[in-house]
Amino acid sequence: MKINLKRAGEAMPAGRQGAPYTDRRDMERREMASRPATASEPKKDTRVPKIIDWIIAGAVYLLAFLVPIFFLPIVPSILELNKQILIVVLGGIAFLAWVGKLAWEGKIRVKKNFLLIPVLLLLLILAFNTIFSVYRDQSMWGSFGTESMSLVTLIALIAVFLVITNNFSTRRKINALVLIVIGSSALANIYAIFQIFGKFIFKNPATAQNSFNTIGSVYALAIYLGAILILSVAMLLEKQSMPIKIALIIFSLLFVFTLIVVNFSTALIIFLVGMAVLLGLSIITSGSEEKNRALIFPMVVLTLILLAALIGKRGSIVGVQLPVEVGLSSSASYDVMKGTWKDKFLLGSGLSSYDLAYLKSKPSEINLTNFWSVKFNEASSRFFTLATTTGFLGAAAFLFLIGSILVYIFSSFVKIFGRSEEGAYTLIGLTAMWIYLTLVYFLYPSNITVDFMWWIATASIVVLTSIVFHKKEEIISETSSPRVSLILSFIFVLIIVGFISLIFLEGQRYVAATAYNKALASDTEGAQVDELVNKLSRVISLDPSRDLYHRNLSVALFATLNDRISKKGIGNLSENDRAEISNFYFAAEDEARTAINLNPRNSDNLVQLAQINQNVIGSKDGADEAARNNYMESLKYDPKNPSTYYQIGQIYLMMADLESAKSASQQQGSNKSPQLSDKAKEYTASAQQNFEKGVELKNNYIPAQFMIAVCLDRLGKINEAIAKLEESKKMNSQDVGIVFQLGVFYYKAEKYDEARNEFEQAIKLAENYSNARYFLGLIYDKQGNKQKALEQFKKVSELNPDNEDIKKIVSNLEAGKSALSGLQEDAIDQNTGEQSGENQPSVQRDQAPVPPETPIGPSAP
Repeated sequence: MKINLKRAGEAMPAGRQGAPYTDRRDMERREMASRPATASEPKKDTRVPKIIDWIIAGAVYLLAFLVPIFFLPIVPSILELNKQILIVVLGGIAFLAWVGKLAWEGKIRVKKNFLLIPVLLLLLILAFNTIFSVYRDQSMWGSFGTESMSLVTLIALIAVFLVITNNFSTRRKINALVLIVIGSSALANIYAIFQIFGKFIFKNPATAQNSFNTIGSVYALAIYLGAILILSVAMLLEKQSMPIKIALIIFSLLFVFTLIVVNFSTALIIFLVGMAVLLGLSIITSGSEEKNRALIFPMVVLTLILLAALIGKRGSIVGVQLPVEVGLSSSASYDVMKGTWKDKFLLGSGLSSYDLAYLKSKPSEINLTNFWSVKFNEASSRFFTLATTTGFLGAAAFLFLIGSILVYIFSSFVKIFGRSEEGAYTLIGLTAMWIYLTLVYFLYPSNITVDFMWWIATASIVVLTSIVFHKKEEIISETSSPRVSLILSFIFVLIIVGFISLIFLEGQRYVAATAYNKALASDTEGAQVDELVNKLSRVISLDPSRDLYHRNLSVALFATLNDRISKKGIGNLSENDRAEISNFYFAAEDEARTAINLNPRNSDNLVQLAQINQNVIGSKDGADEAARNNYMESLKYDPKNPSTYYQIGQIYLMMADLESAKSASQQQGSNKSPQLSDKAKEYTASAQQNFEKGVELKNNYIPAQFMIAVCLDRLGKINEAIAKLEESKKMNSQDVGIVFQLGVFYYKAEKYDEARNEFEQAIKLAENYSNARYFLGLIYDKQGNKQKALEQFKKVSELNPDNEDIKKIVSNLEAGKSALSGLQEDAIDQNTGEQSGENQPSVQRDQAPVPPETPIGPSAP
């Protein structure tokens, strides 16, 4: 390998100009060159490299145009996944074309620059990070919404960086690239303005909302447009044709308008820093009165944004309602990073696995907020996300890259004073934009569009620095020899096969994501569960390595089991039906276990297997123990989730119910009132302990507070149960379930006035709440108010026209008898809703517990 320090156009080394070459090999080459080409020595076609250059430039230009505006609502990740496949395919085409050009020329020619080492070091460390990731497949490709943090995306972006730095050697090419980016961003901005003001161009439900745009969230849009505005202002300082100048002014004003409308303080403040860099360097460079006058427009832009930042503290300048973006604080992000580094200091949890790291190390205080069940998949900034998922080595490599670029920039810009070459203002604009985007990485979560612009800016800075400052181009080259040719051929084949494989696999996964999106749509539309199972099975046949697909197929298979039982009834099942139900159970279990094998640290996978076993308690021996074990295993990876302890408590209550039912059947015919057996009491006490653990993690966790009271009631501690529910009611007085159950407890304690007040309040909260009206009617009857009691039970009868017991009560009251004459009071249990922590697009079918007599046989061999 040799380093050729000659610039293009230097025919011979210094000191030998004018002297004839006497080297024998040189004379032979000159003689060969002077010979006319023969049939055996065909002249190399110069058109092929030109065609390849057109392909390279065309792919990069098309990529620069499409990335800011491209989206398709046919996959769950409307923006990130679509942009990822765009960058992989077009970037891959450009890179393969460049490699093909090198192969055609028969030698390696790579422009050497100071940044190659930090770029390749970052790639190497993140490759190792992916190899040792907790979920390798997700680190390689990304989960839905986190594709920008995947190794594949980084490979594609670095490929684009290498293509630009090695093939865009003129100011004209960089100028065209920058103008294409600005024009495309202007289109994205215009579309976003329509969206913000409710003028939806596309009527798809996923896009017909004012928060949707082609960049990301509304705040991400402001971040991105701030960068493009800096670049647009810089391009106005360059010599441009009048139509381009007019377009740039219009685009810049539209960018300013959107920034003011969104009024995101972080974007405005960082923009002021970027504009300060732009103006400072431009003033140093200008040197002429004409150029100084050109700085008036940038100063006007700076003033407008400064006013917006100041006025925005007191409210939005433009009266438009935009959603508030919710994210982690810097302190919470630091806590998650610190907790992850304790376990995996060097390499972190793995690219694109922030959600797993977050659940493992999230701060306890988050459980006191309304977002306790949300799985955040990114930190407060890209740097915290990267540091958490790639560890100390990944963070250090990233900082080394940024530091290297800063050194490269400052070592070049010491020569900027008085420079007036064409391209100088473009270079200043790109530098200011790069500094702006780099600051964003430390203050805000990034996305794939912002990352793409960061790498475009970095590559363009490298190219323009050489042009503006007339730097000598150092070429890493290798001339051909038999041995070297063999090595080069092998390397070329590896690169070509690798990128083609990458493009193919990306396409296959994209097709799977499209099929998955169709499955979700059919689920939302209420399609038959069999159809849903078939669609999800096809998704898995296309992409069997994503745990999300297997987990959702498991949900659908168990829902199919529920569907079969509800349609035919347990008593009407044939032998084939029983075998089919058993097969559905084991198929659902197998899919859940496959998801666990793929991603054993995702608590959602373990919870799904736990729910399958929980729903067959009473039908399958050992199901209760299996479910508890699965839940306890999930706590290793989500230790601060109160709902897990809540579900374990529910398992113990289910076992207590089964014991009670067994005792009741044994005491059938006895005059004694049924009592809890010792085993049932033990289960109930264990349930209470787990509900209390849930409350320890989240002291305002109403479902667990409610169930603690239920346990106390079952253990005969009615006054303690009442006190517990009174405490819960203070936290949420509008929860109709708590109000109703408190009324039931008062009723059981024969505190009828207090019970009546609770039931009346419950009816105010839910007018058609039959159970509340039922108990309210009983109280009126006990207090001698037959007329009011009759009114309540008539209303209950209207709501439940097929209930014979209610008809009997109405008949009793109309005859002047006691409401329950000839009837027994029935206990009414209340179910409480649970929040799900799942933040990936998922199947919404219910998985209901099956009757105890459901036939769950042994697994087929």
